[in-house]
Amino acid sequence: MNRVRAPKDEGFALLEALAVLLLSALVLHALMLAVSLVTRSSAAASRGAATLEELTTGLAALRRDFSQIAAVKTGAAANAPLLFYGSDEALGFAIRVEAQFGADQTVWIAVRSKPPALTRSSAVRVPGAADFERARSSAPIALFEGAWRWRFSFAEITERGTIWRGSWVAQSKLPDIVRLQIWDRSDERRAPLTLMISPHVDSPSACGEGDVCRGGGNAAR
Repeated sequence: MNRVRAPKDEGFALLEALAVLLLSALVLHALMLAVSLVTRSSAAASRGAATLEELTTGLAALRRDFSQIAAVKTGAAANAPLLFYGSDEALGFAIRVEAQFGADQTVWIAVRSKPPALTRSSAVRVPGAADFERARSSAPIALFEGAWRWRFSFAEITERGTIWRGSWVAQSKLPDIVRLQIWDRSDERRAPLTLMISPHVDSPSACGEGDVCRGGGNAAR
């Protein structure tokens, strides 16, 4: 004899089925959310690693340039300016290169607005050159790219303390400290990454460009 289900039992069975479907949907949604979070975290970690590698490579290139910086005079006068230019968005200087590795160079580092980048260009230094036109005209390479903001500043260490400036132009000595600050444009409230370098070089020679006379390792020649 067949048993007839009561309408109330059928109602409970329907509710149970709906509850199972709802729980299954919640579990599936939670799994999809977890997968999405893991994927985004992995992508963010990859971007972070790439950014860190780019910063490390760019900063290493700047340090290498500054380890070769030279105090080259632009004239024969005792107080002639050195071949150095510094502003908040550009930096120009001369570097000495060992003879077996090539000729001395002028280097130009500048902020590019579109697309945002800090670029480097260089050219062989011509004796007697008093500017960076050749280096500025050369094809630049990007030291840093992306959503960053860069600013240079320069310091002189005096008896009164360290004096910071936003530019260093037509000076008869090199700055004691060059500072590069790097901000993340996505969150400029964060403290900037700061690189400070002291260009320790010999004093420039008192002789003019091309003259044969005594001087330090960075004497004009």
